[in-house]
Amino acid sequence: MEQTIRALVAVDDLDAVEVERGLPEDPSFQLVGIVRGHDELVRALHNLEFDVVLVASSGNGDRGVNLIDVAHRNEPGTPVLALATTSPNGFLRRAFDAGAVDVVRFPQPKEELFFTVSKALAREPRGGPRRSSEDTRLICVLGPKGGTGKTLTTCNTAVGLAMHGDRVLVVDLDLQFGDVALTMGLRPDKTIYDLAVSGGSLDEEKLADYVRSHTSGVDVLLAPSRPDQASAITIDLLRNVYQVARQRYDAIIVDTPPGFTAEVIATIDASTDLVMVGMLDSLSLKNTKLGLETLQLMEYPTEQVRLVLNRAQSRVGITQGDVVAVLGREPDVLVPSDREIPRAVNEGVPIVQARPQSVPAEAFRELAALFASAPVPVGAAAVENGGSGSRRRLFGRK
Repeated sequence: MEQTIRALVAVDDLDAVEVERGLPEDPSFQLVGIVRGHDELVRALHNLEFDVVLVASSGNGDRGVNLIDVAHRNEPGTPVLALATTSPNGFLRRAFDAGAVDVVRFPQPKEELFFTVSKALAREPRGGPRRSSEDTRLICVLGPKGGTGKTLTTCNTAVGLAMHGDRVLVVDLDLQFGDVALTMGLRPDKTIYDLAVSGGSLDEEKLADYVRSHTSGVDVLLAPSRPDQASAITIDLLRNVYQVARQRYDAIIVDTPPGFTAEVIATIDASTDLVMVGMLDSLSLKNTKLGLETLQLMEYPTEQVRLVLNRAQSRVGITQGDVVAVLGREPDVLVPSDREIPRAVNEGVPIVQARPQSVPAEAFRELAALFASAPVPVGAAAVENGGSGSRRRLFGRK
């Protein structure tokens, strides 16, 4: 028996009776409610059970777009369709930006409307062997200033997680000057910009069309290839990417630009873990301290923040005690300076692959082990057991 489609309809500036008359009459289509305006829609979203939301509007003004936005934000896993009596300039794009999976002319033959609704649900399947979003870790890699090694940390941690058997997606959020493609030796044939301008709804199948696969098994959603394309990536698009990716991957690792941009703050809000990356010099430690204090002001749980110190073997007159005094905590992972690191970057191969026996590779595997969903592989125990000892030796202590 065909499954019933339960529809909730929100009316903007149209006649509710006329809208109801234009809805499908198929036995598999059930109207569970028809509401008008923001407040009625919010109550219905919380009190009714439905599979799809239809927003009926003339397409003039902002209220119809706002209703789409309300439905999408309250029920991000439920498809929202816009039914528009006209097609004013700009409405189509604004409706998609607000979260609509499709915009259709209304009224139209009821059989065609039913097919459109059914197609939207087919692309946003209910049930099935999908991951729970609660099972996926979203790891945001931060650094208040550029040049600390965020991209290096992101790529090597991702490959380290893949070695544990996790399915991993890297998102390059440095939208103007992202370097993940170079670091992992990938051609930017498709980027997040191409996804942003593609239009329509986003699901797992569509996301898969825009990621690049690395030899390690890591999937990568690359930054735009030109700085002027960055403005096409919206906060809503990022939220949709994270939501859809959480159904497919065990871990999402986001490489961020310097500072706390709107995109970075949205990613922090969506994250389960943060990695703050700094270096062993006074300027970097000062900026890292400011970054940690900013996270405290944002009331981000301290226990979910990991601290990574790059170039930790540098002899610059700063001791481990100095680091703790400045930052108020010990680093979780210390990555030493090593000439193999720039060599691996130039080769476009993460050092955990290019030089797996090196000390930096061990440090990045140690970081990955903190987030892995699978047990530590056989042979990796030495990395875990030697991690803290290696950190002490980096500062010349036993």
